[in-house]
Amino acid sequence: MSEKTTLDRRFFMKGAGATALFGSAMAGGLAVPATTNAKGMGHTSMSMAYDLNEEFNRIGSGDSKWDGVRRRARPHDVPFPMGVADMDFRTLPHITEALMKRMGHQNWGYQPAPADFYENIIAWNAKRYDQTVKPGSILNAHGVLDGCLSILKLHNTNGAPVLIQTPGYSGFFSVVRNAQFSSLENPLVLNDGRWEMDLETMGKQIDEHDVKVMLFCNPQNPTGNCWSPEEMRAMGDLCISKGVLVISDEIHCDFVNKHATYTPYATLGEKYAQSSYTLKSTSKSFNLAAQHVAYLFSDNQKMIDDLKKSGHQRGSLNALGMIACNAAYKHGATYMDDMQAYIDGNCHFLEKYCAEEMKDVKYKVHEGTYLAFIDCTRVAKKLGGPNGEQRVGDLLQRFFIEKAGVNLNPGENYGKNGAGCMRMNLATTHKKLHGALNAMKAAIDAI
Repeated sequence: MSEKTTLDRRFFMKGAGATALFGSAMAGGLAVPATTNAKGMGHTSMSMAYDLNEEFNRIGSGDSKWDGVRRRARPHDVPFPMGVADMDFRTLPHITEALMKRMGHQNWGYQPAPADFYENIIAWNAKRYDQTVKPGSILNAHGVLDGCLSILKLHNTNGAPVLIQTPGYSGFFSVVRNAQFSSLENPLVLNDGRWEMDLETMGKQIDEHDVKVMLFCNPQNPTGNCWSPEEMRAMGDLCISKGVLVISDEIHCDFVNKHATYTPYATLGEKYAQSSYTLKSTSKSFNLAAQHVAYLFSDNQKMIDDLKKSGHQRGSLNALGMIACNAAYKHGATYMDDMQAYIDGNCHFLEKYCAEEMKDVKYKVHEGTYLAFIDCTRVAKKLGGPNGEQRVGDLLQRFFIEKAGVNLNPGENYGKNGAGCMRMNLATTHKKLHGALNAMKAAIDAI
């Protein structure tokens, strides 16, 4: 591949400003990357098309993960922000190229989705997950939670509590509150390092509270479970028998470790597809959360039609977000494969480090997402436990920020049974992960 068609990965790091970027876009756009070799994760090496070891500096962009956390933690520095669920890698170059090309056309009138927008959503799900998404069943959303809110308002007509398996995505609790409902926690049970469903308790809760809607996460945030077909069928059969709608958040589906498999809930069979919605987005897979583009679908066309009639009208979204999403699904397969391999390596490195170097923290390689739910119960006990109304997770978060410069999310954010655990974002370079772990170990050893 010639030099002219090679993306210089250091281009942005050498002080090139907006003028240079616009000039490049106007002159024909940024070129796609050549294949390079990248090695990482200590004992693990692989051949990659994208250099995920690059130390990409995000400070100064005003983002929540780096700038926001450091601002809130003052006077303490936070060189290892590993809480907010976004990635530290440079985005897919094709996305930047598509965005800069559109930026070069300096007019921002009304703009529909790209002509092949839905075609590429359908193709991505078909090629990677053997899932058939019907063209007329797709609705746009500003985010997964935007779609959840509309579905809750339409379907939870009796105002009953909304069922959430916990530890579960913290955003579920906020969207239920925004819909003016209450949450009902169905605790998962930790068994040999893996969280398992308690369907007996779930059945009793559904009956007692007349539950009509369940918010489901697959792969599960924060536990990292990729639910098996058998687990989901058992859960689905229970929900169907009791008339409970399943809202399946599958935003993390592209992050699956090598030993695991992601199965879309709606592919289990017709009865499961007809009694559920699925929500997805490129915001996690390609780090596009700021673009506010997601989508939802269901094989039950009546539910989709009713959702539109009830007010979920999102015919057109942010223009740049739609362009970014489209470029991701058109050109991002290799990038996503590289990302999966890299994060799988980070997971195994974390497990090995905890087992050999930082034994007060327990972690077993999880199945999906780039989020590790680490058990810090022993650390909390060394610290003497929380004071007053302080949560265990708040105590641990403050300790790791102040003594190690590492930000982690308190386990209680994801449900009562998350106490003692902390959520750690592994979507970062191996160098940053290793630095964070060394800092945490030193802080724990000094207690």
